[in-house]
Amino acid sequence: MRLKSDSRSRIEIEKIIYLNTLDWELQKANTRYATHGYHPYSAKYIPQIPNYLISKFSEKNDLILDNFMGSGTTLVESKILGRNAIGVDINPLACLISKVKITNLQKSDLKNVSMICASMKEDILAVRSHVNLTNHENRNKIIIDDSLHPNIRKWFHEDVLCELVIIKKRIYSIENRDIRDFLLVALSSILRSVSNAASGFGNLMINKQIILKKKIYEKFVFAVNYMINGMLEFNKISTKSNMKIFNHDCRSLVFINDETIDFICTHPPYMAAVPYAEYQKLSLWWLGFDQYALEKDLIGGQRSRADTPDRFFRGMHIALMEMKRVLVKKKYCCIIIGNPMYHGKVLALNDFIIKEAKDIGFIVLKQISRGKYKSTMGKMKEEFILVLKNE
Repeated sequence: MRLKSDSRSRIEIEKIIYLNTLDWELQKANTRYATHGYHPYSAKYIPQIPNYLISKFSEKNDLILDNFMGSGTTLVESKILGRNAIGVDINPLACLISKVKITNLQKSDLKNVSMICASMKEDILAVRSHVNLTNHENRNKIIIDDSLHPNIRKWFHEDVLCELVIIKKRIYSIENRDIRDFLLVALSSILRSVSNAASGFGNLMINKQIILKKKIYEKFVFAVNYMINGMLEFNKISTKSNMKIFNHDCRSLVFINDETIDFICTHPPYMAAVPYAEYQKLSLWWLGFDQYALEKDLIGGQRSRADTPDRFFRGMHIALMEMKRVLVKKKYCCIIIGNPMYHGKVLALNDFIIKEAKDIGFIVLKQISRGKYKSTMGKMKEEFILVLKNE
């Protein structure tokens, strides 16, 4: 028994020493390979971080959990590395993006995608014609026929809306769900760029000097072709490992049994620093999701409330308890977190998580700091990788 214990300690020490040899700044790393560049998503972490951690703290065919899945970075890396994975996120948009990133579409499917895009062109050109563009009644009919958010006209010029509605209707008529979802993510990915939102700001604001956006269909096709190329690359390097996604609250992982997860690699929200529902509202509206319900349910959501930090800390405590419950004993959990500004003060979320983790029975093996050379997220110049062990 003593030899087994010593062997385990030696292996663990070697893992930690190995982490010290890695470049965590990754200034020149390609972070958009395969499907990683599919869709803008606030505060996502770069794929090299979960790649490092999954490679060192798990084995092939292990079951990985990312209970704050976001846009699916951990799941993509898990599939590339031959690990099975479960992703959990309360945001339905995150689940859609992640699902598309990890679902292999073969060349025949991708050919169908291109053909579907080409089939839209005739309708797009018709709506751009002089007769339709000058006929307000015809334009309005196209828009009214579709179920859109009541504030949609504030954010999109009417001519832009016409093209977006044609594209959306055509996508929703597709029977193949994987192809339909693929194209929906492509559509969602261009919405902000063709809207009346001011560029250069993380949050959404109407541009006071609105410039009419043109060639919406062409931008959509460009996004689709970019995604096709990413999928072709992903198909070459991904494995047949099993992936599952749950649109669910990570504070209640009722669908995961006790001690069944081999490794947890996750990137929790930066509390009130990133209002995910607000930033993503254009996509949420177009895809039929409820922005306000999501904002209410998010850990640390409704950031204007005075009790936001307390609610975030309570939510994270429950999430950590669930993580400990599902993780196999003696296995590892890595949490990547940044410290946001809140009402002029820096909230040390890394210290909070370390304390909570210790209190509920995790061993804290290491804390890695990154962000030496550039900002990792807005005003946050530093983020932390916490390496925990379930005792």
